[in-house]
Amino acid sequence: MMDHQSIDAGSIAERYVTGRLAPEEAAAFEEHYLDCPSCCARVEAAERLQRGLRRLAEQAAVRAPDAPRWSRSPRLALAAAALLAVTLLPAWIELREVRSLRSDLARTKVETGSADRLKGELQQTRRDLEALHSEIAADRQPQANLPVVPLTPVRGGDGPVRTLKLPAKPGWVGLWVEPGDADFPAYRATLRKNEGAVVLQASGLRLNDLGALLITIHSASLSPGAYQLDLDGLPANGAPVPAGRFPLRIE
Repeated sequence: MMDHQSIDAGSIAERYVTGRLAPEEAAAFEEHYLDCPSCCARVEAAERLQRGLRRLAEQAAVRAPDAPRWSRSPRLALAAAALLAVTLLPAWIELREVRSLRSDLARTKVETGSADRLKGELQQTRRDLEALHSEIAADRQPQANLPVVPLTPVRGGDGPVRTLKLPAKPGWVGLWVEPGDADFPAYRATLRKNEGAVVLQASGLRLNDLGALLITIHSASLSPGAYQLDLDGLPANGAPVPAGRFPLRIE
């Protein structure tokens, strides 16, 4: 049985097409290539090239009446075409293989670049996760001296505006809200900047034992400017009821 290494080394397919194989070699190759799509395609390509060269030789014999007698002889023309095929086929096969190798090399470079890019993205994601885990671990630690500002509701027109100074190191801050005379099973708080952007919305809040709400928010969500906290009471049945407006300034 023939293998691809011996077929390539001996140019078996090309020699088979040009009739230069011994009968036993031709029989062995036929037994192989009839079941081998790769070698079958190689034989077909060689046959197409040989047919093309034969046509060129025949056309040259017809179009050149003044050419030497050997070139006008169909048998000699075919022999010349066969000789030309024998000469060009190995070079053509080699050129095709070189082009295939170049294509494979270019594809490998692209795949390598993609792999390097994905590796870099994975490393960056890992670093981001480690930083996030560190932040979560820090937030889970007990915090002393948590900044808390008591908010004063606005009744009627303008009222006093409380000021909250953001801590130098990002962390949690608290808003102490007393609804006053309002008494609902639960409350909804909406903190927004004066231009309308909602920063925080929490629902289902319940009063503590001191009759107030302590709303915590991370300082990273806040920036200097004017804010307003809208508090709505949530009755057991019915729509939310406004329970107070609390202006706030962040510095």
